[in-house]
Amino acid sequence: MRLIKIDPQAKTVEAIDSPGTLSDMYRLLDCRMIDVCARQDNGDSLTVDDEALYLEPQPHAFCFNGYGPIHGIALLTGTDEEGGTEGPAMSVEEASQCIEWLGYVYTRPSLTVTPLYSQIFGFTPSK
Repeated sequence: MRLIKIDPQAKTVEAIDSPGTLSDMYRLLDCRMIDVCARQDNGDSLTVDDEALYLEPQPHAFCFNGYGPIHGIALLTGTDEEGGTEGPAMSVEEASQCIEWLGYVYTRPSLTVTPLYSQIFGFTPSK
């Protein structure tokens, strides 16, 4: 399938061929954990390195359609009716119009842990 690779260091937006598998996304992003962000109304979204903010120094960043900063290389993908990965609805040219290059900016990492039982039952047990 055709995906769109966005590289804020090189300031490039290009179509690439990929099977769209998790292992290929790890390879393309050179990472071990991914996250999906900047979901668009047309089903497109960005797949990014979930640990990019913890790298020293942090990778260059960009904003995508008002969402960001997004650090490091991102893959623009689409979503099929079952929630699987497919090629994005946007073209390379349309994706390029959504990007604002930020260069090197620092974003403070944050981590929020929500215990699963509080999501299911709506309360946290007392200690």
